[in-house]
Amino acid sequence: MNTDTEKPKYYTPAVKKAIDKYRAKNIDKYNELQRNYYSEIKVDEEWRIKFNERCKLANKRYREKIKEQQGEVKPRGRPRKKNVVNVSSIANSTNDPNEIALL
Repeated sequence: MNTDTEKPKYYTPAVKKAIDKYRAKNIDKYNELQRNYYSEIKVDEEWRIKFNERCKLANKRYREKIKEQQGEVKPRGRPRKKNVVNVSSIANSTNDPNEIALL
């Protein structure tokens, strides 16, 4: 079953269960180990670049997923008026206050 080209599979359901059990019993120790591991690995420049690229792709997928769920993007804010009249130009052209009030 296990040939030279196949890699042995060590991460079985039993191993996963044992790992979860250890993490549940030793929460503080596990958290400390993870903090130390992350503080060491984030100094590596190659890892940081690869991490940022993965984040960019994940964020892009998430934004696309949200757009698909929402459907049409609705404009925000108060809608603009279609026929905008410049009152100051009308006020300068006529001196009658009744015409300006009608606008």
